[in-house]
Amino acid sequence: MNSTIDHRDLRLRFVTPEAVLLHEETDPARVSRLRSSLEGELVLRNPPIAAAMPDGRYVVLDGATRTTALRELQVRHIPVQVVPYLEPETRLEAWYHVLPDAAADQARAYVEHHASIVTRVDVETAREALNARQATAALVESDGQALLLTLHTDHAWIKSSAEPESAAGILRGLVGTYGGAGEIYRIVHTDLVDIVQREDHCPCVVMFPTFTPDEIMGVASHQDLLPAGITRHLISGRVLNMNMDLDVLRRDQPLNEKNQWMRDWLTAKILAKKVRYYHEPVFIFDD
Repeated sequence: MNSTIDHRDLRLRFVTPEAVLLHEETDPARVSRLRSSLEGELVLRNPPIAAAMPDGRYVVLDGATRTTALRELQVRHIPVQVVPYLEPETRLEAWYHVLPDAAADQARAYVEHHASIVTRVDVETAREALNARQATAALVESDGQALLLTLHTDHAWIKSSAEPESAAGILRGLVGTYGGAGEIYRIVHTDLVDIVQREDHCPCVVMFPTFTPDEIMGVASHQDLLPAGITRHLISGRVLNMNMDLDVLRRDQPLNEKNQWMRDWLTAKILAKKVRYYHEPVFIFDD
């Protein structure tokens, strides 16, 4: 019931654009489309979701495109939902990419170019190497084998100023080679060989490591960004359909005053029974 909801349960606050860090790259075309949509509708439907960092800044877990579009619109403040970066509230998993023929060819070409750090192994060995941070990605093929991109001794898992290359840099290079070569499907699945053998014109699946929250904060701090679409955050209590006027984000007002406005606005929404919390998973049909 609405009477059990408090504005603090929603964990919404305004932050400055400079205080928000991305952990993954964005697609300029998607940013441009969203920016045009925001300029036309003048409403932000869903807030970016972020976690607090030890230095007082925030890392965006979900909503990199929204955050970038709002920055380009030069808003004064960005509303974010700040969630605990620990289970069970927030779980971090990896997406795998199912590649169509053209994209698979591009991925293999990238792997062949890095032959010095590639080994051929079975899928379970590839999974173990990814979990142990001994490899950055693996291309699973229909014969049940995987091309494993191992991590060179000169490479860092998270780049600082000293290392010539990092895991994130290798991943950006790999995903960047096939990003425009057909539609890429994201999956979370264990039987990868079955998928490759069953799907027509999708001859391989790219496996990625599951990053930790500390690693996500590390790539954000050093701006050694991961490619888009390989991290998956499962977030309990996600705020949807906030529908906040863009004029509020643009308003030139001290941050503490704007956050007081946020608290009052949320309380009014709750009292008007405009906020609902679903305890159970639901299926929603969009028009």
